[in-house]
Amino acid sequence: MKSRSLFIVLAALCLVALGSCDRGGKPVVSRSYSYVDSASHADLSFELELPDAVNGPAGDIRKGIIDIMDSRLAFIGSYEGERLFPKFDGDLSDADAVIDYYRTKALETLNASATSDYEERKGYIMEDPDFTEEEKAEMLESYPGYEYDFSLTKEYETKRCVVFNSTDYIYLGGAHGGVTGEGSVTFDKRSGQRFTNFFKEGALEQMQDLLLKGVTEYFSDNDDSVSKENVREFLFLDSETIPFPVWTPAPTEDGLNFTYQQYEIAAYAMGMPSFTIPYEDLKPYLTPEAIDLLNLK
Repeated sequence: MKSRSLFIVLAALCLVALGSCDRGGKPVVSRSYSYVDSASHADLSFELELPDAVNGPAGDIRKGIIDIMDSRLAFIGSYEGERLFPKFDGDLSDADAVIDYYRTKALETLNASATSDYEERKGYIMEDPDFTEEEKAEMLESYPGYEYDFSLTKEYETKRCVVFNSTDYIYLGGAHGGVTGEGSVTFDKRSGQRFTNFFKEGALEQMQDLLLKGVTEYFSDNDDSVSKENVREFLFLDSETIPFPVWTPAPTEDGLNFTYQQYEIAAYAMGMPSFTIPYEDLKPYLTPEAIDLLNLK
């Protein structure tokens, strides 16, 4: 394995919370790590913001972040959900050891897969009589490697919750790469646990007008001919119901942000539909736990 470039960014301790922080809120102190590595047929970029605490609720958030990192990097390109390397079983309080393990194993695994693909395609090219030796050499020289850009960083914090953003880019050959990850991940700072219970039962059906408005605003930003009356022409849905996104909506200063992944409700060319619904509009559909977490009482 060769390293194209390697650097660690030890960010200033996050004594000032990102986004809006209620008075009296104790920020989750964290540190940032960033790397860019390459091997013979693969490139890996790595950006992680990891809480410093190893005990208490903040320590549980730290463990949750490590679990997300494991779920992303240990399954790169695993279409059948097969783990490609073991979970780290050392001292989780040693951040450098944890991070070095995952970034190193991820690049090794990615490069092994890319090299296997390269060698297979090389065989086809070298056996093809329709190409000259010069053309074969040019094709092999320009053959693209695999790429994985891993990112898991803090994006918003209040007295009660902290939100991390898990958004990766992966390219494993083919026409184009794609965005993966778990999207925005919200942690309850009192319990240290991941929070997903935002909506009451039946809220999806009751929120259709809000979701339709949000989707319309997204598409009309680039095309002023889009309206509520024709926006469904841009959607790939099996029914009239607009679903919640697979990614859990994320708290922001202005409301909950809804982001759909590529192909989830629209064509790849349409990007990742995203919009924010104000808290005042959402409150009737939120669970008591969500209202408490979001300080909407």
